[in-house]
Amino acid sequence: MADAIIQARGITAGYGKAIIIQDVNIDIERGKITAIVGPNGSGKSTFLKTIFGLTRVFKGQIIYEGRDITKMLPEERARIGLGYVPQVNNVFPNLTVEENLEMGAYARTDKEQVKADLEEIYSVFPILRERKKQKAGSLSGGERQMLAMAMALMGKPRVLLLDEPAAALAPKVVTQIFTKIKEIVASGVTILLVEQHAKRALNLCDMGYVMAGGRVVMKGPGKELLADEKFVEAFLGKR
Repeated sequence: MADAIIQARGITAGYGKAIIIQDVNIDIERGKITAIVGPNGSGKSTFLKTIFGLTRVFKGQIIYEGRDITKMLPEERARIGLGYVPQVNNVFPNLTVEENLEMGAYARTDKEQVKADLEEIYSVFPILRERKKQKAGSLSGGERQMLAMAMALMGKPRVLLLDEPAAALAPKVVTQIFTKIKEIVASGVTILLVEQHAKRALNLCDMGYVMAGGRVVMKGPGKELLADEKFVEAFLGKR
């Protein structure tokens, strides 16, 4: 893809000696939302972790902005513009909301700009301004996910990797999370989204990939996948 900010080429990866994903090829287009959907255990989250350097890569390459980052450590990837929000354990529960946001910017040296960015984050997530003196552990599930995304954004990423941000949330809160994702990408951040809410994710994304058994089995624009009878029957059940 001509304007891919990240290209995964022939990625086979896993943990220890165990291979979880095999020969995965995925392009993440700059300034767009790319979604990965599929059944539980299909390798979606493992692929996301591989992009951030948290797995063992047995074969293949990860190219970011034309640079091979396959062997880079996660902290090095964070410094060059990758942000990662895991599904769970993604905030510091004993710190306040504001302290969590400050932790998100710990590696930055432009302290005056950090203050300005904190105000911008509060404008995007007004509920966090209301809760800024509360301990993160006292937040609702949706508020905690918003805080986790906001923390990652405080690191000024160019690409944000989101692992199941809407998992186990009420439908109304899921809608709020997806609205925030749209706002984030509109600000210029590229998003790679792994999500169990397949219909919502594919309606939201520009390009979708379907994983099963550790491999990519289908790909295409999100709405085209939702209109594909083979996809619907195999992964969503018959209409």
